[in-house]
Amino acid sequence: MRVSRGKTVLARGEVKIEGEAEVLGAELGRFISDKYVPIYCKGDCEIEVKGEYSIVDGRTIPESWEKLAEKDWDTLFLYGGTDSGKSTLATYLANRTGGCYVLDLDIGQSDIAHPGAMGYGFVENCVSISQAVMVNGFFAGVISPTGREVKCLRGVARLWRELEKRKGRKIIDTTGWIKGAKAREYKLAKLEIVQPDLIASFQPKPEFLKDWKIFEVEKGHVVERSREERSRMRAIRYARELEGAEEVKADVSKVTNTNLFSGKEIPKEFMEDVLECKVLSVRKGDDFLIILAEKHVDVEVSMIKALKELYEVEDVYILGYEDLKGLVVGLYSGNRYLGMGLLKDIQNEWLILETRHRYFDRVEFGEFRLFQGKEYIVRIP
Repeated sequence: MRVSRGKTVLARGEVKIEGEAEVLGAELGRFISDKYVPIYCKGDCEIEVKGEYSIVDGRTIPESWEKLAEKDWDTLFLYGGTDSGKSTLATYLANRTGGCYVLDLDIGQSDIAHPGAMGYGFVENCVSISQAVMVNGFFAGVISPTGREVKCLRGVARLWRELEKRKGRKIIDTTGWIKGAKAREYKLAKLEIVQPDLIASFQPKPEFLKDWKIFEVEKGHVVERSREERSRMRAIRYARELEGAEEVKADVSKVTNTNLFSGKEIPKEFMEDVLECKVLSVRKGDDFLIILAEKHVDVEVSMIKALKELYEVEDVYILGYEDLKGLVVGLYSGNRYLGMGLLKDIQNEWLILETRHRYFDRVEFGEFRLFQGKEYIVRIP
């Protein structure tokens, strides 16, 4: 289609451009994107879109974004709610400034790693930070930091220690969780770790950030995504991460973040009578009891309390073997995060994983599993 000068095409899918156009601060002849990308026509252009698009008058990149690209900063922290345009701004700034490192901390809609993980990479001449090659990452094992703030902050600290040593500008892309006291404390903790030169805020300067240097930016033209659309985007990221995956065996000794294989195995017959189901194993540690049943079991709170008192433990976990199938796991080689896999089976002392990664020495269990592309929370001991 012919698009006249001064118009912007918002397109997603496979796109080919002929003519003078700017794509998020870069000059690109073609691209593929799962998200809507603005193509501003500096002159008359011929644009082919295999996907969805709309055309609007003028330029959708806000003037504040242009001014921010020209400011002198080394480390920039992005602050804004869900679908405010943080990742789009990060892409634009990276393109405009000749390339930046981007640390993606949005574990719910992670672009550089995958949902459930953080990661950083170098971004330049692209339409999304998802096109960056991940230099390193951290497996959070959840898609929301709520209730898991401490583990997520460990990931922020670990990755920032690495990234701050690298030369070049750095952008910190964060989650859209900004409402409530816990969200504020979580953001402040990340700021204390990173100590950025400047915060680009999509909100009017929040009172709790009064001691930080703030530069206010507008949303720009943002296509807000429904809960279903965000879930669909995560499913695409999972599928991409598992592309070319095969079954791999791994010794259970490689699992480092669960007590599932710890403790002493004790007789299971009593527990089968109590739960009225087939029990595969019962393990007791100093402060925990883990019951692995053949199938999912719903247990009343009073039963959990009674088991705690009987076995003198702080935590009781009752898992169904079927609940573990499809569990998302993170794979490491030394201190380098490789990516995710899925737990398919446990056979004696072996894990059967589905993953495209072959050489890893550490496995971490996540707290959700995938079934038909959807996430289901699993309480892992």
